[in-house]
Amino acid sequence: MKVTLRALPAETILSTIFPLTQYAFHPSPPFEDKEEWMNRVKERENVSCHAVFEDETAMAVASSRPMTQNIRGKLFPASGIWGVATHPAARRKGYCRQAVCSLLKANRDDGNAFSNLYPFRESFYERLGYVTFPAVKLIHLSPASLAPLLKIKEEGEIDLKMIGEAIDTYREFIKEIRLSQHGMAFFDAVDQGAISRNNLWVAAARFDGKVEGVMVYHISGEEITRFKFNAVRFYTHTSRARYLLLNWIARHVDQTDRVEIRLRPDEYPETWLSDIQIKLDNTDRPGMGRVLDVSRIDGMTVGQGSFSARISDPACPWNEGCWRFEGRNGLLEVSPASDADCQLTIQGLTALVLGAHDLQDLPLRGWGDPSPELQVVMRRLFPPAVPYLHENF
Repeated sequence: MKVTLRALPAETILSTIFPLTQYAFHPSPPFEDKEEWMNRVKERENVSCHAVFEDETAMAVASSRPMTQNIRGKLFPASGIWGVATHPAARRKGYCRQAVCSLLKANRDDGNAFSNLYPFRESFYERLGYVTFPAVKLIHLSPASLAPLLKIKEEGEIDLKMIGEAIDTYREFIKEIRLSQHGMAFFDAVDQGAISRNNLWVAAARFDGKVEGVMVYHISGEEITRFKFNAVRFYTHTSRARYLLLNWIARHVDQTDRVEIRLRPDEYPETWLSDIQIKLDNTDRPGMGRVLDVSRIDGMTVGQGSFSARISDPACPWNEGCWRFEGRNGLLEVSPASDADCQLTIQGLTALVLGAHDLQDLPLRGWGDPSPELQVVMRRLFPPAVPYLHENF
């Protein structure tokens, strides 16, 4: 048996990944209709896929698409990894790791600075350099609890369209939000499959013609007056836009009896309204991210200070060595260094850059050995922040 690792040509990607991803991510048998699945997935542009073969049979695959991501105020090229799957007969052979590492190298060669994914197991991807984002909030409430908002006279208006018609409005608003939201990324190419399915409503909160908030939702269920209002995206620039969108939800009180809203981890919906009676859950799959190329992360907004670190990164060896991180005029400068103030794994550096991990945890997690005094410098250079990935894939 001959084992090979290959980058798949575009014309063979879908047919290669179909059986592996269907078996891994869906109940079976049977599989989905292959033609219908391929028609939906082929709309994803610029997909890269690496696979491990035993002879001519693909046994493990990993795919990615290009993204653009805000990290501390600067937009960076990044990749979103998806469709990582291994045939049961090939599991525990290291094939999945080989496919992902090969894909990471290709993503780096394409100029990406960061990489993101949703894990099937966090510990597996942590060993590949990824750290976990804060979990997205899922809130549950009754539309009746929003009834007081119906008494408030709103100045704006809701522009309601299906997503196929509203895609440009939605994406332009998301681009605006991304400029101020640390960690936020979305795929550079429009998902034509989502447009063609046209299975989501987009409610845009407009004031004097300008969009100040967007909610993407669908209504599910089978019993009239007892439907569920599912808001899968809820973003606002202003308070008045938030309350206008909540008012819109309240107008469904005779149509729906429960509401679910997906929110950024830094939102506090329990403060929105008295007696709102929020039930709060977290999503079951928090995203993960990693620094893909240390040399390309300069230019983000940071504080004052500098330190050097010896970086270890077995999955991406181009990152290994001594690096200096310095804040100059509010921006990060990264350069090679001759010595190091501490040791950091790539997980430790990523945790520092993303800002969602306490630096005291680094030694306990095995991510580095910065002294308490150096942690003060690091925290000043990279203040705590709450990253939010946005894109779900």
